[in-house]
Amino acid sequence: MNNILEIILDKVNKNIVNLRDFPHITKNGKWTTTKDGYWTGGFWVGLLWLCYKITKDKKYKELAYSWAERLKGRRFDKTFDLGFLFYPSFVLGYKFTGDENLGRISLDAAKTLSTLVHKKSKFVYCVTYLNGEKVGRTIIDVMMNLPLLWWAFEETGNGIYYDIAYTHSIRTIEEFIRGSYSTIHVIDFDLDTGNIIRKITTQGYRDESCWSRGQAWAIYGFALAYKTAKDKIFLKTAKKLASYFIEHLPEDYVPYWDFNDPEKSVKDSSAAAIASSGLLTLSNLSRQERFKEIAMKILNSLSSKQYLAKGDGDGILKHGCFHKPAGLGVDECLIWGDYYFVEALMKIMGELE
Repeated sequence: MNNILEIILDKVNKNIVNLRDFPHITKNGKWTTTKDGYWTGGFWVGLLWLCYKITKDKKYKELAYSWAERLKGRRFDKTFDLGFLFYPSFVLGYKFTGDENLGRISLDAAKTLSTLVHKKSKFVYCVTYLNGEKVGRTIIDVMMNLPLLWWAFEETGNGIYYDIAYTHSIRTIEEFIRGSYSTIHVIDFDLDTGNIIRKITTQGYRDESCWSRGQAWAIYGFALAYKTAKDKIFLKTAKKLASYFIEHLPEDYVPYWDFNDPEKSVKDSSAAAIASSGLLTLSNLSRQERFKEIAMKILNSLSSKQYLAKGDGDGILKHGCFHKPAGLGVDECLIWGDYYFVEALMKIMGELE
């Protein structure tokens, strides 16, 4: 473990020196960056917080504050990605430091997210265009943005946050999860009636297939929904989603980008990292050791020279896949993959729940 942590810290230290904007995905091993953090900037800040937690070195704390400062203006953005942006950056920072200002900014982001609820469909959503007309869109990824709302409820006792997160989770069970417990990526619906127009994928192999990262978001998201709501339907769902994921893993426990891609040529290490962290949480909540055992097998693979970018490239985990249909971040490092990999390792170390 110490050797792995040394590699992680070496990568982060080099990125601290070289980065001017938020890392997103690599291209030929080198970070491409975004000035505003896109939907992924929170993971870089979160990675700095994790390094602070591991080392107790205040330089990581100071850097996390500095990078978080660049994100704070986005707490009023009308995007369902506010959980990705503000949970690993501001909520995690608040938990580690007790800094009330970080907590206030986190609550601002949660308040904004709580306004993005469609009254008829009951989904947390954004507006997009279909054939030139405005429609509502929600995606499976939202399940891992809801922790911002679950946290806000626990912090304030305000039931609005609970109700929104709970209802979206129930609606996700109803509309996103197939009988096989594979997941759908995207739902578009009519803004006036709330009626569903179509169920599609934008990042998976085809509309009827199962995009592995979406499945990983769902496993982790439902585990966290159960952690706060204590509704057994969420625990059952998380376990069934996890079983589907596990049953479709290849020999090295790192999934292909889509479980139904017949070529089986492109892995997504970020899906593995997300799932490993989610499975560790699920194991604790369900008291089922097998989920921890699979998480450990995933992490063993990710820690091998096949996936751990010891000397090559700017990121920590090789062989991630951001958006294969668009040809973006295919067989590259992805900042969220790095974050969840380190998060999972810290759970194994007993540094995180």
